[in-house]
Amino acid sequence: MVASIGLGLVEDPRQNPVVVSLGLTLWGLLVAWAVLGEPQLPAHRARTTRDLARLLALAAMIRVPFLRWPPTLSDDVYRYVWEGRVWLAGFSPFAQAPDDPTLAFLRDDAWSHVNHPEVSSIYPPLAQLLFVGLSGFGVAGFKLAMAAADCATAGLLWRRDPRAGWLWALLPLPAIESAANGHLEAAGALLVVLALGGSDLAAWLGAMLKLLPGVLLVRARPRTWLLYGALSLTAFAPMLHSGLTRGFATYEANWSFNAGVYSALAWLLDDGLLARRVLLLVGAAVVGLALLTIRDRARIALWTFGTFVVLSPTVHPWYVLWPLVAALWLGVRAWVWFAALVPLAYLVLATVDPFGAWHERIWVRIVEWCPFGVLLVREGWARFSRPGPG
Repeated sequence: MVASIGLGLVEDPRQNPVVVSLGLTLWGLLVAWAVLGEPQLPAHRARTTRDLARLLALAAMIRVPFLRWPPTLSDDVYRYVWEGRVWLAGFSPFAQAPDDPTLAFLRDDAWSHVNHPEVSSIYPPLAQLLFVGLSGFGVAGFKLAMAAADCATAGLLWRRDPRAGWLWALLPLPAIESAANGHLEAAGALLVVLALGGSDLAAWLGAMLKLLPGVLLVRARPRTWLLYGALSLTAFAPMLHSGLTRGFATYEANWSFNAGVYSALAWLLDDGLLARRVLLLVGAAVVGLALLTIRDRARIALWTFGTFVVLSPTVHPWYVLWPLVAALWLGVRAWVWFAALVPLAYLVLATVDPFGAWHERIWVRIVEWCPFGVLLVREGWARFSRPGPG
């Protein structure tokens, strides 16, 4: 709480990236150390409504100071507002990128902050529906809605395991990515938790929000597949003729940031495009094998979301929320430490030159990825080698 208030006093995190990044990282490491090392939070301990209220109140208080931050760590929320306004004006953000002259009459302050205005939308139908519904409330509306979803995620995780709920409530990563940056991943994490609890509808809604949670329907009944398959085609159909895949192609082929495995492989091969293709094949094989051999929905989620993050050429901090929520559900600790370290990626903002270009420092990726890799292998080996019952 003290860290939240202290960092919340920063007027603009982009103007103080070193203080913000190091402060968030230290805060995350302290939370991980304190909660993971606390022996008084067993899953079987009696849980009361008062305990839940205490957790939700503290989660909300941690997030409130970040609502006042301008979203300068990430400008995605400005695109959310813009695309909602485009729909309301009778146009499609899939057909018209933000810099399209046709939309010049809509340009306002939100438009001036949209990153890569030459790229059309990549967001699925439910995301677009949220854009339309919340665009009238501006950036503040998105941030408040995502912060509320984030608190709800903490509460649902707490019902599963108090330690998981407290980690989500106290770690800075979920707090800043929801309340400060207004990222859709906050709503996505909530839907994933509901899906892990058994809701096929939540899994489908997650897919309509960010695609990735769609894998959680792999073990659904055939009639469920037919139902949600038909609904998906209906939802996507109007967008298929409006350039739906254009933005995805640009994203897949050109961008990279804060990558672990990809950076190492691209350096070894001296060919970034080849590295992307190799990792795409590896990722498809890993996820395919997981979908074929694993029946537990939470483990499917962790393998899929984790593979996506570990092999991706682009690993923005908010991407880590996907595997983190599944890891907390399962009690996998390595992802907690990675979530604590990944705010170091925001140090890149200290390197931005007058032309807007930034320069990654290799030591940042080493500090983020190497401890995480060691912990993940160690924890995986311990679980694999643990003797079974009997």
